[in-house]
Amino acid sequence: MGSLTLKASGWLERLGAGHCGSVWGNLTSPETDPVPVVIKREDGAPGRSLRNEFLVQSQICSTASLEQVLVPSCLDFMESQDPRWHQILPQLPDGSQGCNAMLAEKIQPVSIRARRTLVENYCPDELRDQILNSKENHHCLVRVYLGRKRRLNPKQRQTRFFSLRNFPLHINHAEEMALPCESYAKAMAEALATLHWKVRTDAADVEFVLASPRGDPEANTSALGEHPLWMLDFDCSRPIKADDSGLTAIAKAFWGNDPYYPRPHSTDGRSQKLWDIFSAEYRRVGLEIVRVYPMGETPEILSELVHAAIGRIEETHSHSQSLPISRDFTQ
Repeated sequence: MGSLTLKASGWLERLGAGHCGSVWGNLTSPETDPVPVVIKREDGAPGRSLRNEFLVQSQICSTASLEQVLVPSCLDFMESQDPRWHQILPQLPDGSQGCNAMLAEKIQPVSIRARRTLVENYCPDELRDQILNSKENHHCLVRVYLGRKRRLNPKQRQTRFFSLRNFPLHINHAEEMALPCESYAKAMAEALATLHWKVRTDAADVEFVLASPRGDPEANTSALGEHPLWMLDFDCSRPIKADDSGLTAIAKAFWGNDPYYPRPHSTDGRSQKLWDIFSAEYRRVGLEIVRVYPMGETPEILSELVHAAIGRIEETHSHSQSLPISRDFTQ
């Protein structure tokens, strides 16, 4: 660590912020070129750990071999006294200080064609030009919520704040746009089973977003449904054991996360089909992992735990609403 050379092109651009910290772009590194770099600063709520995120994300990138989900490359970790802060701090707002930070591959936003589609479908008419021309809305990542529907109030539609940043796309609108929801369900299931049974983490608070594929985002003119699914944010992920306590942690993290995953026991036929697809893929991937990577444990017992994980999630669904309805227009 501490060896990645950074180059800032003018002021760093704030791309987002969460409980763990803020994310800044406009960085490159000759060592990773042409991979653009973001720096995630641990300047958010106390008790969050970017070091943990760095370790978990590094393990995923080096061992997970995911086929249906992309994960940003984990490049380096900086502490508060890292000498590279002398170069970076002048590019940040006045008063910024050195802190723990993670350097990672930048997830490129969806294409301009995709942003226009979202604006045409969901943005109030009088805000459309403003949103499309606003630089802060160029960095658009689309959160895919397969476990929640959204109900719009026509009057609110004309007055509520609208933003393309971290745009929440709920299941009913994803279906209206004919997006490949079944593929998203499979991808999320593969990712979750891999985190549980190969990385052995509860996957608490991870996020799934649609974004551009690796490469030149300016060359991407594809529609929204052609964008790959990315997984990010691992600072809350915690180790689990291959026992009943692990099943409890898995179910708790599942229901405590934003509603990315399909929900069991839905009264809506299409939503229940998505859960069936999700649970079947989770079992398939999980069973394959524990048979190949038992990690010193009995594959037969681990296989039972894979099935039991889905069962525990289904048993605890009453603690959360199945397919809750959001009445907000944006996040």
